[in-house]
Amino acid sequence: MHSVLARLLAASVLVALCSITATAWLAAQSTSTSIRQELGNALAGDAATYRELITFAVEHRDWNGVALQPGKGRLILTTADREVISDTGANLDPSQLPAVPSAVINPLELDLAQAPDSPADRIDARVAGPFQLTEREKGSLAQDAEIYRARCRSSEAAQAETTPTTAWGRPIVNVDRTTAAPASASCTEIETRLTTLTLGESAAFNELDLLVNDCLKQRGLPAERIKMNASWQPTATNTECLVSARRTQLRPYVAPPALLFVTDPAGKTTQATVVRFDVGRIVLVAAIVLVLTVGVSVVVALRMTRPLRTLTAAAERLRHGDDAQVDIRSRSEIGQLARAFNDMAAHRARTDAQRKAMTSDISHELRNPLGTIRSWLEGARDGMVELDRTTLTALLDEALVLQRLIDDLQDLALADAGELRLHPEPVDLRDLFDQLVAAHPGLIAEGGGVVHADPVRLRQVLTNLVTNAFRYTPSTGTVRLVARDGRITVSDTGSGISAEDLPHVFDRFWRADRSRTRDTGGSGLGLAIAHAIVSAHSGTITVDSTVGRGTTFTITLPAR
Repeated sequence: MHSVLARLLAASVLVALCSITATAWLAAQSTSTSIRQELGNALAGDAATYRELITFAVEHRDWNGVALQPGKGRLILTTADREVISDTGANLDPSQLPAVPSAVINPLELDLAQAPDSPADRIDARVAGPFQLTEREKGSLAQDAEIYRARCRSSEAAQAETTPTTAWGRPIVNVDRTTAAPASASCTEIETRLTTLTLGESAAFNELDLLVNDCLKQRGLPAERIKMNASWQPTATNTECLVSARRTQLRPYVAPPALLFVTDPAGKTTQATVVRFDVGRIVLVAAIVLVLTVGVSVVVALRMTRPLRTLTAAAERLRHGDDAQVDIRSRSEIGQLARAFNDMAAHRARTDAQRKAMTSDISHELRNPLGTIRSWLEGARDGMVELDRTTLTALLDEALVLQRLIDDLQDLALADAGELRLHPEPVDLRDLFDQLVAAHPGLIAEGGGVVHADPVRLRQVLTNLVTNAFRYTPSTGTVRLVARDGRITVSDTGSGISAEDLPHVFDRFWRADRSRTRDTGGSGLGLAIAHAIVSAHSGTITVDSTVGRGTTFTITLPAR
């Protein structure tokens, strides 16, 4: 029982913990979502602050000289290690900062919520890094682009276009290669200068190429050569390695990532308070649920295991042959088990009683003929009895009694084991009735028909029933054998059987009058054998009797 109790408690606690964990996770997710929404709303009013700080980070390599402009709340800028860089308030304890920053200031990884128009790689397009041109290079290229646009473009619309530039100052010129007229030597020379990397750009490009291939090598991918597209942006097959390489290359040219906190004037956020409150409630509720679960589980488990312990004790008593009835009145499955156990115990008690009675009856039935045979043989041995023909006939009769008893017991044993051999065939009941009438004068037989049965076994059953009927019917009475509609009845007008004895008619060694001897009452196995034979035919045999009016046995055999 302890194992069942432990398993029930373990299962209940496990279910409770899983439920609490799932609830806590959902609560945490909801809280985190709420916090992010609140942070976004809080920072929405200070979007200009975010853009200004990003611009400062793009234009400087550190945060020296940064200044925060006071807004609706208190603004605090810290390093990634939460060391204060700038604060619109005073007397701030860094340990009191909220767990989650309002925004991360990093031009190499823009916040999409604050900068929805960010490039796909989330790198601020204004960061030039090592690609930055000198003022002389910018002037020379700008002059070439102006000359090319004015002299080498074929259409007036193209000549009127403004020339865009990259973040590092290179003009982006769309070289017109569609005109049929050959370009002049001066235009070709200008095109070459406009489409050729400077020494600084080339060095930066080669450095980026090495960084990309290092990333590819670490991932076990083949090396490749990056390229520049028409907008002078590097491209590669593996976008992740290209973005990682660009951030590595540009990191020394921008300010390091910083954390921005938007708080109330006291330096606190309502979001942090909500988180602490929710966590406390979650822990409290989890503890209460766990305690209640364990308590209810203990009560339920004890109520469930108590009847099981009662059944275990009853089984121990049953093993020792004592009274094993249990008093469990529940309507649950355990109650059904208890009722089944009581039925089993009662059936076993009846079986034991029948076994003891049968042993006694068998010994009694064997004792009389054996005693008779022994006494005659001992008298003959001592010379006191002469073994004449009459004496031998008496001894043979007693031996036949023993033989019939043994045969009956063997038939019952075969029937119990399901090995009673039958040889069914069509049997004409009229012929069988005529044989019984010849063997039992005074028997009235009516009806007939054909049934499918073992003729020897069927005659054994009917002979037994007819013999019993004549035994308990006076000479003035009537014994009738009738076959009609597939049923065979053997009825008499004898003394009848009382209502309390009817359920035991087919029990082994049963006699309505225990004082009767074999000469007047038989061995008590005939009806049990008849019942076993009919059951082996998959048929039924029933009895109906009224004291003082007679008894009727009805045999029903199944259709072929």
